[in-house]
Parts: sequence; structure tokens; C-alpha cells
Amino acid sequence: MNVKLHTPKSLQSGSGMSSLKQLLLSLIATTISIVLTFGTAAFLDRNKKAQEKREMVMMILNDMSNSIDHMEEIDSAALQAFEAQLSILQHPETFETKKYDFVLLQAAYLNPTSSTVENIFSSNIETINTLGNITFTEMVSEFYFLRRQYSDVIAKDYTRMFDGETNIFSSIDSLRNYDLSDFLAVCESYLLQQKEILRLCQKMMDVSDEDLASFVRAREELQKRFDSGHAEKSIRMLQERKERFRQAVEAGSQSRR
Repeated sequence: MNVKLHTPKSLQSGSGMSSLKQLLLSLIATTISIVLTFGTAAFLDRNKKAQEKREMVMMILNDMSNSIDHMEEIDSAALQAFEAQLSILQHPETFETKKYDFVLLQAAYLNPTSSTVENIFSSNIETINTLGNITFTEMVSEFYFLRRQYSDVIAKDYTRMFDGETNIFSSIDSLRNYDLSDFLAVCESYLLQQKEILRLCQKMMDVSDEDLASFVRAREELQKRFDSGHAEKSIRMLQERKERFRQAVEAGSQSRR
């Protein structure tokens, strides 16, 4: 039995090797395309997460810095109040005129820092996941704990000194009952602790004072643009309402004629 072996046309004249080469090139091109597509997507995703992390870090550090600025205002006012107290106690006849020096301390206390960023940090697990740094998260938590504690202590002392019948404004005898050096010591202690935490957090996240200042300027510029647009819109609405009011008055006047 004679069996004839036929060479497939795909392998005749080297065409099979050419097709194989084309197949391999196609597979390589497809693989490269897939790698580039997913690699680019992964790169963009990592870049987006890095930007989100940086933005969150800057927002938190800015909030901490604002809190410290507020504490420094209270500390400065407390120091001036202490000096005023010493002066009055040494010269009791000046009580009625110098007692108003303590108003500065009241003003500083009554201008609290917003807790919006703290609430976002404390209540949103995604924020912690975005930060991705347990040590930084713990230090920020410690900062906010100290801030709440400081606020409670200051509020208690503030109420004791400035409210009620025996407040420091009521009489020279009441003023003698309050040692403002204790109040000043509390302010300075918390201020030093929180300054150190901020310094360590900046170092840990590689954020310089210049970086933070630049972030603040950008936020302030954005706020200015928002305030400007909001003010213009409010003025337009006011003008439109006044015009409608004027027209209504005229229409009412005409109808009575």
C-alpha cells in the first residue's frame, strides 16, 4: 500500500515558519500592550493614592499648626494677664483700671480652633488607610487627645476665673485667690508637648516648614476666591430682591389709586 505524505501548505516554502513568527510577534505585542495598560493603570493609581496621602498629611499638619497658633495666643495672653495680676497686687489702687487687661485672655480663649479635621481623622477609617503609617496615625491621635485635654483644663480654669460672683473682675480680694502662674504653667506644658509632636510628625512625613507654609498659602488663595465668588453672588441676590421689593411696592401703590 503506497501512502503519499503531503506537506501542509502552511509549511511549504517556509510559510509555516513565517506564520509562527507572526504569531509570536502578535503574542509579544499583545503581552506588551497588556503590561503597558495595567502597568500604566497601576502607576496612575499609585500616583493618585500618593497625592491623596500627601494632601491628607498636609491637611492634618496644617490643622495641628493652627491649633498650636491658637495655644500660643492663649499662652501669650496668659503671660500678659499674669504680669497684670502682679502689677495690681503690688498696687491695689490700680485694680479698677488695670483689671480690664484680663479681657485679652478672654478673647484668646473664646476664639477656638475648628475640630473639623480632627473629626474626619477620628471617624473615617479610610483616612487612616490612606495615611498608611501607623506611627504617624498614633502620634496624630496623641496630639488630638492632648488638645481635647488641654481644652477641658483651660475651660475649667476659665470658668473658675471669669464666671460667677467671685471672678477675678469682681474685687481685689477675688484676684488674690487666683494664682495665674498655675494657669500659665498648664498652657506652656501642653504647648511644648504639642509642638514636639508636630515637629516629629513633619520629620516623619518629610514635610518642611516651607512645604507647610506653601500649603497654607494655596489654601488661603482658594478660600479668597471662594469668598469673593460667594460675596458677589450674595450681592447680586440682594440687589435682585431689593428690585423685586421696589417693584412690589410700586405695584401696590398703583393698585390703591
